[in-house]
Amino acid sequence: MIDANTIVGGRYKVLRPLGGGGMKLVYLAEDLRLASRPCALAEMVDGFTNPDLQKQAVAAFQREADMLAQLSNEHIPRVFDRFSDQNRHYLVMEYIDGVTLEDRLKASGGKLPEAEVIDVALQILDTLEYLHGLEPPVIYRDLKPSNVMLSRNQQAKLIDFGIARHFQPMSNATMIGTQGYAPPEQYRGKVEVRSDIYALGATMHHALSGRDPALEPPFSFPPLRSLCPNLSQALCDLVDDALKYDVVLRVPDAADFKRRLIAIRDGHPYAATYSPSDPNVVNLSGARQQQLPLGAPQSARSSTPSAPTMLSDAIDANCPRCGRRIPIDSNYCSFCATNVTGRLGRSAAEASPEARTIVLQDVADSAPPPPRYEERPRRALGPRHLLWIVAILVAVALFAIRPMLEREADDSGGYSAPDSGGGEPSASDPRLQMLRQTLDAQGYGSVKFKMDGTTLVLWGTVPSEVDRMMVRSQAQLIAGVFSVEDHLQVRDEYAEP
Repeated sequence: MIDANTIVGGRYKVLRPLGGGGMKLVYLAEDLRLASRPCALAEMVDGFTNPDLQKQAVAAFQREADMLAQLSNEHIPRVFDRFSDQNRHYLVMEYIDGVTLEDRLKASGGKLPEAEVIDVALQILDTLEYLHGLEPPVIYRDLKPSNVMLSRNQQAKLIDFGIARHFQPMSNATMIGTQGYAPPEQYRGKVEVRSDIYALGATMHHALSGRDPALEPPFSFPPLRSLCPNLSQALCDLVDDALKYDVVLRVPDAADFKRRLIAIRDGHPYAATYSPSDPNVVNLSGARQQQLPLGAPQSARSSTPSAPTMLSDAIDANCPRCGRRIPIDSNYCSFCATNVTGRLGRSAAEASPEARTIVLQDVADSAPPPPRYEERPRRALGPRHLLWIVAILVAVALFAIRPMLEREADDSGGYSAPDSGGGEPSASDPRLQMLRQTLDAQGYGSVKFKMDGTTLVLWGTVPSEVDRMMVRSQAQLIAGVFSVEDHLQVRDEYAEP
């Protein structure tokens, strides 16, 4: 840490630390060449031992700093200078006198009023619309409450564009944003403009409900209205649309998000659900109109209630909510999980050749009422779920008897050290034996581990980032350690090339 009154780069006088951690710290400093102008001085330290890797990282840092210096938006702090001194690298930026949205949430008891959240979100959307409109588009990647600064006049600014990542060792850092706020596709390195839309939806969900997604399993956002019944339905629907797991079902871009949010703020709920790019257009009554299937134009039919409509021989139909093609006898949409029981018509197997027509009844009388909340099918517990439940119960039991095990270890001179070469647990440590058996039973036989002092070291391969987090937490629980060194590699056989 830099001491107060230290002059860095022959120009910037450090006053006090502002925050940060790990390999990056930010200080309040004065620019001695420009009338002691206050500025934010970010210091990043690299730990490279390979001079070629360090040279590449410094070049990448300089390119990105130059790109940030060219950005011109009132909600992005200006970049004034960049320089390096051996393995220390500095970025000089505009100083924002205010608090982060995270601090604002803590001061207000964990959540904010609807009007305040909408105001902050609209300013963020202005920024995202600017960034995404650049050529090529700039994806922010790490939108969360701690990266949104609120000045004294309540102006929102996005800080920390992740430039410090160039100096983090690749073996210890996977750049996927922040757990809870990063969308699923970002875990596979496939970010796009709708990835920032998801992160904004997660930030708004947090600010409106008080539920911190960083403390919950990834991608597990309950419908906002179920947590906050007093919020407007249109706002809850908009936030839920931004948090869709499938990227193609999300709000398409920042401009559409902003237009709908302005309509909600101004009290036009029907306009808030209309999207020119949405294939399921909403009419003035708020009911969705199903888009006609692709193909040759169909001839006009009589609009009288007695006019028949023909059943096609197709076995698929459009989901009335998301418009995706699903089996006509489905009870739930496999894409958006909407309950479609009785809403797709009879299946082709049920339609006899002798009766090829049905008479449309009055929609208001025959159609089942739409569910108030989105219904999802109940899934039965499979063998994998039962194994996890058993493993968790075993872990709890091991923690309960841990003091007794430690006393026995002290009496006998302690446990013998595990084999550090092959990754197999020590025969005298029941916790590590239990960890091996649990991982094998759950299909993680490719995961290896060893004890390095008081640290459990993990390596090998797992199918996905979710499996990686589950293995890490499971290993920490069963082994009863507080320090885990993670070298697991993701090898998803179902990922796109």
